[in-house]
Amino acid sequence: MTVSDPLLKELKACTAKLMQASASGNEITDDDINLLPFCQNVEQIFQKGLVQGHSVLGLAPTAQSWYWLEQAARIPSSAGPSYQLAVSAVRSCPKVGTPLGRLRLLVRTCLAKKCLHAPVEALVRGGSPRGVYDPAGSVLGDEILGEILLSVLLQCGRLAFRLDLANCSFLDASWLPPPVARLEFVPCRSLGVCITFVGGKAIVAAVETNSLAAEDDRIEAGDVLDELNGRHVTTSMRGQLASIMRSGSGKPVTVTVIKACYPGTLSLYPPLVGLLWQARLDPDRVRSGHCRAATEHQDNTCLPAVSAGRAVAYVGSDSTGARGDVREIERAVGAVLAAEAPRRADARLVVVECHEMGVRVLGADDGRVLLKHSYMEISSCGRTSTWPHHFAYIAGEQSCNIAESFTCFVFECRDEEHVDNILHSIGQGFQRTHFAV
Repeated sequence: MTVSDPLLKELKACTAKLMQASASGNEITDDDINLLPFCQNVEQIFQKGLVQGHSVLGLAPTAQSWYWLEQAARIPSSAGPSYQLAVSAVRSCPKVGTPLGRLRLLVRTCLAKKCLHAPVEALVRGGSPRGVYDPAGSVLGDEILGEILLSVLLQCGRLAFRLDLANCSFLDASWLPPPVARLEFVPCRSLGVCITFVGGKAIVAAVETNSLAAEDDRIEAGDVLDELNGRHVTTSMRGQLASIMRSGSGKPVTVTVIKACYPGTLSLYPPLVGLLWQARLDPDRVRSGHCRAATEHQDNTCLPAVSAGRAVAYVGSDSTGARGDVREIERAVGAVLAAEAPRRADARLVVVECHEMGVRVLGADDGRVLLKHSYMEISSCGRTSTWPHHFAYIAGEQSCNIAESFTCFVFECRDEEHVDNILHSIGQGFQRTHFAV
């Protein structure tokens, strides 16, 4: 008969260290070096030996322990109120989206509420729910090992855990807690942060120079905007960040940021590295701070210019007042062509460059920068059937979500494919960086 298991031995060792650390009455926090291996062992024990065909409440067969742990909370005789509250909190948390992430958050929540033993006791002593584990290949399916695990978790119930349960946005990917900063800014209309959404996370692509966010490097390129005014920021909130800012008008702005690097070091938070590459941010630049400096100086060398070396004619510009939507383009193009008709032959040749963070218009003869707008400032772009060889984009005098006046810039080019490439590149820029806070 099996009387031992390597995972159970490791868990007992971790528990002994946690008890030793709390012997003087100290609370166990996320900084305790023994907490991470303890949690990892609990996860492995809960996941080991699950019956693949086990069905939970009529759902499809699953091998994720979260489902039976959630089911246990619905059986009044099996779980106390603390455990039921823990499961409810995890179920309603928007920051975890996978069964594994919910399992991890539940373990942390139960430690804080001193009820991690509750579902194990229901399973080991009450046999509910049934048929979850293989008796021959698991701890929880074995009568003796299950009792030993229960005794260990009952010991943990006597320890005081003070854990940051709100810092859980990366639990789907890792047990390793990220460095987090909770900031408060004075009432304002804009923080000066440019966001790109990657993998469900709001990555800070750039920080405007001299903005509130840039003060003392409180928010830096590569950080993750986790909460804005108490709301968790996800991809589903594209385009809503400005309205969230406005809804708190006159009140301090609260922001929770997951930092790219650990404080006082140049070590990146490991699960964030892949997201940085997807966001087209060089992790080495983020680590050293060069990415922020490059943004401040408009060094847009991350991607080659889409239209480098291919000239178009810059016809002119027209004010669209407080309106920046695409419907203004046809009227503005007509107004520019009517006003500039006598000088059409003298239209200046320029090169339109679409970079990672914005658009630059350079003189084709001397390379001088004639126009420069970030995607945060550009509100729309396009062309019309009335003047098929002309295209334009509209930009505000500042970030378009707070701009009060807009201008339409008009160009002429008979190469339709080239025009399509430019407009498509500006459109991609909207998707990457057109979300300002």
